[in-house]
Amino acid sequence: MQKILIIVAAVLSLGAAALGFLNHGKLVYAKNDADSNKQQLDKANKSLTTALADAKAKTEKLALVNTDQEKLAAENADLKAQVAKSSSGVADIQKQLSDRDATIAQQKTDMAAKDSHIADLEAKANSTAKPVAAPSDDLKKQLEEKDILTTSLQAKLKDQESQLAALKQREAQRRTKSMQNGLEGRILAVNPSWNFVVLSLGDRNGVVNNAEMLIKRGSQLIGKVRITSVEPSTSIADIVVNSLRSGLSVQPGDTVIYAGPGEDATENKGQP
Repeated sequence: MQKILIIVAAVLSLGAAALGFLNHGKLVYAKNDADSNKQQLDKANKSLTTALADAKAKTEKLALVNTDQEKLAAENADLKAQVAKSSSGVADIQKQLSDRDATIAQQKTDMAAKDSHIADLEAKANSTAKPVAAPSDDLKKQLEEKDILTTSLQAKLKDQESQLAALKQREAQRRTKSMQNGLEGRILAVNPSWNFVVLSLGDRNGVVNNAEMLIKRGSQLIGKVRITSVEPSTSIADIVVNSLRSGLSVQPGDTVIYAGPGEDATENKGQP
């Protein structure tokens, strides 16, 4: 009986050992599976974090691009308004010239008519007056009025002619591209999309259309611009692209200088 019990105990011990071995294998497998799942989860979380960071960066970049586009659109609208205003200013000057010419012609006609009328009155008075009679009060008054009117008209005519001469001189300067050598100013704004700049110089400084000015940054020559529209205190100019030095671009604050007709910025590209 004891022998049977020993055998049964041994069998049970072997069964328990086998069961423990199987359970240990399952536990190791489960642990390895859990570690693998954790690694995959960590990798997925890392990928998700990277994707979110990229999405945030792209969103911020898009917002900056939209802001820049809105700013450029506003600048374009403002500069186009300046161009339209400049064109209107040229038309106004031309109209003033025409009006001055018409006014002077009318004043000369009025003076001639007054002189003719007064001459007729003097002739009539001379033909009807007695040799010993003094001029009548009415004739004296008319002669005085003639002198006053003549003096007034002559003064107005002189003033009109002076203004007309000034306007014609300004128009002649525009047509002959006459600008003072060494005239210097600054670039106030740059529009790279439309390839033009706004300058701090205008009609009051003697700037004229189609004149070319050199661009400098310190002692370094950048390129040149060509005037396309002139305002009283500012002007708009196109950037002459083939004159720009390689690797450089025009910036607000750069200096512009008029060096006379025929000055070519490309000849000085080798200067420091």
